[in-house]
Amino acid sequence: MRTHVVALASVGVASAVGAVAAFAFHLLTARLGAADFSILAAFWSIVNVAAIGSSALQNSVAVEAARLTASEAPPSKFRLPLDAVVVGVAGGLAVALFSPLLAAALSANVSIVLAAAVTVPLSFLFASYLGRIQGTGHAFAAVGWSTASLVFRVVLALPALALGAGIGGAVGAVVAGTAFAVLGAALSARRTPAPSRSIFSRDGATIMVITVALAWLTSSDVFFMRIFTEPDFAGAYASVAVLVKASFILPSTLSLYLLPRFARNRGKADLMRLGVAVSVGASAAAAAAVVLVFALAGNVLIDVLYGAAYAAAKNLIVPVAVAYVPWIILQGLLIQLISDASRVAGLILVVAVGAQAVLFMTLLPAIGGVLIAFGVLGALLCVGLLATIMLRLSRQRRTPTVGDQPA
Repeated sequence: MRTHVVALASVGVASAVGAVAAFAFHLLTARLGAADFSILAAFWSIVNVAAIGSSALQNSVAVEAARLTASEAPPSKFRLPLDAVVVGVAGGLAVALFSPLLAAALSANVSIVLAAAVTVPLSFLFASYLGRIQGTGHAFAAVGWSTASLVFRVVLALPALALGAGIGGAVGAVVAGTAFAVLGAALSARRTPAPSRSIFSRDGATIMVITVALAWLTSSDVFFMRIFTEPDFAGAYASVAVLVKASFILPSTLSLYLLPRFARNRGKADLMRLGVAVSVGASAAAAAAVVLVFALAGNVLIDVLYGAAYAAAKNLIVPVAVAYVPWIILQGLLIQLISDASRVAGLILVVAVGAQAVLFMTLLPAIGGVLIAFGVLGALLCVGLLATIMLRLSRQRRTPTVGDQPA
């Protein structure tokens, strides 16, 4: 217990530093004004799609690397990960190809969309290297490089914004910071085993679907707000969403540490049941703490962090936090779903993506109805996916393994 607590604490501290750096970057760019911040939110809506896919790749590589570690696979020589290169370059080219349409839909400059396209292959390379580091049990190193990328953005954005570079300077800081972090992670991962398969397998594709679907479900709200509401309101909503999603740090930290261990022990039903209880309980506690803090001090936080230009955010902060409660809990369930490569969960989440799109497009700009529907959808997913996990673990527990059968 002491070993796990110390390891989780070190990973948690590094994650907290990264969260502070990410928050500092958003505070810096929020000073540009609500309308400009909504343009940056449009950039993030594209970058987050790449981050969703790259996060899925990282999870897949981490699971495969954990299984290789269990087989004592030899370290690989330094080479570019083929799956990351293929998917990343294809994604970047797709964004670049549709940049005029995306820019028109998001009311953004084409150059902003093209800058987002550059981050796509970088994100996938970064994720592949982090997955190898994470899968071999070096969670602190994995979160360290992730934190470094966020710190690099702040360090680069400070002089750019001070010199009046505006949104262009902020976007450039993101691209350059990601590139620096990719180089560092590549050097750190050069002595770790490289899985021969990750997303180019049935389990890898399933993990991609699960991660992409859930990440899109928790990030597309900003995208829809930008399209269907006024720019100032979309900027206010984005500022609140940044605050609420800071709570994702706890399940993300647990995932970095627990995912390789779940992958190596996926046949042990009782241990998996305990892991699910811990991750879901911790995520639920984080969700409750977020709602409590924002109910007591939400207006003060908006005034101190964003200023008078974001007064509309005060009416949003508690309702958005409440709507996100089940989605925070789902982040804890994600660890088990990924380690299982559950195809049933993947199908459920894909259906939920379509349902969410219909809800947002039908109900916006009525923010009250959208938040209620968003929260209800998350609660239904929590119940359904948790039931799926428990049924599988119950069947696994009742089924004897070869070693359990009598001689």
